[in-house]
Amino acid sequence: MFESMVLTAFVIGLISASSLPMGAITAAFWRPSDRVTAMLMAFGGGALLAALTIDLVASSVEEGHFYALAFGAVLGGLLFISLNQMVNDYGGFLRKASTTIYHLRRKQHQQIRQIVSRIHQVRLFHDLPTADFKAIAPSVRSISYRKGEAVYRKGDPPDCFYIIDQGRIELFDPTAPDRRVELLERYGVFGWHACLTAAPNAFNAIAAADTTVWSIPRHAIETLLLNSPHFQQEVHLLLRSGTLTGYLETHHGMSGDAAEAWSDRAARELIQRGVLPAAIELERKSQPAMQAYPFLKRLPPFLQDLPLEAQEILCRKLIHKHYDQGDTCYHQHTRSDRAFIVEQGAVNLIDPATPLRKTLVLGENDCFGFYSMLTGAGHTATAVASRDSWVWELRRSDFLALVKSAPLIAQRFRAFLQQGEAARYLESRHLNGEQAARWSREAIRNIDNGTAPPLAAEIALEVRSNHAAPLAIWLGITLDGIPESLVIGSSLINSNISLSLIAGLFLSNYPEALSSSNGMREQGFKFHRILLMWSSLMLLTGIGAALGNIFFINAPPAIFALVEGIAAGAMLTMIAETMLPEAYFKGGSVVGMSTLSGFLVAIFFKTLETV
Repeated sequence: MFESMVLTAFVIGLISASSLPMGAITAAFWRPSDRVTAMLMAFGGGALLAALTIDLVASSVEEGHFYALAFGAVLGGLLFISLNQMVNDYGGFLRKASTTIYHLRRKQHQQIRQIVSRIHQVRLFHDLPTADFKAIAPSVRSISYRKGEAVYRKGDPPDCFYIIDQGRIELFDPTAPDRRVELLERYGVFGWHACLTAAPNAFNAIAAADTTVWSIPRHAIETLLLNSPHFQQEVHLLLRSGTLTGYLETHHGMSGDAAEAWSDRAARELIQRGVLPAAIELERKSQPAMQAYPFLKRLPPFLQDLPLEAQEILCRKLIHKHYDQGDTCYHQHTRSDRAFIVEQGAVNLIDPATPLRKTLVLGENDCFGFYSMLTGAGHTATAVASRDSWVWELRRSDFLALVKSAPLIAQRFRAFLQQGEAARYLESRHLNGEQAARWSREAIRNIDNGTAPPLAAEIALEVRSNHAAPLAIWLGITLDGIPESLVIGSSLINSNISLSLIAGLFLSNYPEALSSSNGMREQGFKFHRILLMWSSLMLLTGIGAALGNIFFINAPPAIFALVEGIAAGAMLTMIAETMLPEAYFKGGSVVGMSTLSGFLVAIFFKTLETV
């Protein structure tokens, strides 16, 4: 009798979890829309809520064990939250969209707190009120650079200034005869002179080691100037101190009289309008670029044959720069943040990986670096000016601003992505097929939502950095399934198994496995690994049900209520933290009725027990 009960618990545990590998198998050939996934998850969540209410909570309350049940529920919820957070920190958050969203938001909140503490150390912000810190903190981004990568180059627009969080930054003027280098360490601040004067950056800022910086955008500074009297006063004192005029004279060759005239005008406009005028205008030479546009070579197809109006809009975003013979435009494998058009001179593209280091020589009107810039991948070659050269540069940030403001360019870029040429480029040089397809899907979705496409380099780095993720994901999935397996086994001791409980578990497991499997495939996991994870969890659910039946065979009713409370608390917390948030994130308004439908279906299965 005892052996048969244990075997029954094992089999029922397998049945309730059999929808897990079913969901993984379905994901191999069907990728449902977000709305369909949301409906399925909400339906499963509603069914599980009904099962918890009817089969776990109601029975214990009827038997007079509310306090044991309540204590167990609180304990189960706390256990799930703490273990879930621990698993997520090791990469387990990748198992579901909801855990991914929560993990990233928690990290973002931690970063904002760090930003506030870092900015306090900058002299200009030392006494800034807390309300002003909170106003600019959401605009601040953490950016990582590998050794040798450029944060910005001389002549770039002053979009941001930076605080070093980890690593070192070298600042130097590439046109200066001695190329004297200033080395900045942790908490060093750079770029703020250019940011306040709106003059082009006067230096190259290069990572001297693997480095992480906080970037504070110029628009955040402009917002402070408009809204913070305290910050206006600090900037006014800075204008009168001579620091900014000295910078303009020393690094931009501005005469003393011109620098003083700008400082006086800036002080007046700061007081009257809360703005600072530009000290030096950026050199773009848009008109010559317009004249050269019809003759450009190696330009991506969607930028060819643009109407004159669109060409003009694009050419206004170009930056005109000079490279001396031997200067490097970019190094192989470094971050791609801009594309190039040769106006005069010659540039050599060198790929050390090719036999004999084959060199491609580019001349007048040749374009290069566009595919790397568009996808945000690393450069596949090194570009060196073989003689004195003038080039136009199109930065990725400026191109993405064009995509937002120019509907025709956005439409063409979207069609270019849909045709798969960018994905084929990534697959041939940077990512595997699944990762390249994932990048394309996210890029198209982001364009539709008005946000920037993802960086292909970050997708590759994400896969490498989450090397412990498979184990963490498996532990996270197991964590989700432990409570249900124990309660199946223990519930068989005093009564027959409830159809509503089995139905609720089965119906909730399927969409969870389907959604998570699709998410893991997007992270680059192979199908056989995903199927193995879910199949092993099905087996563990059966074993857990059998163990629950063994361990609680002679337990008093209060212990049963405690165990059921732990299971109910853990599963309810799981529904609230993962299933329903993910469903709402993907489907919005469909969640309510889908949850109600699942709830009613589970109750219907309960009515079948009395027939």
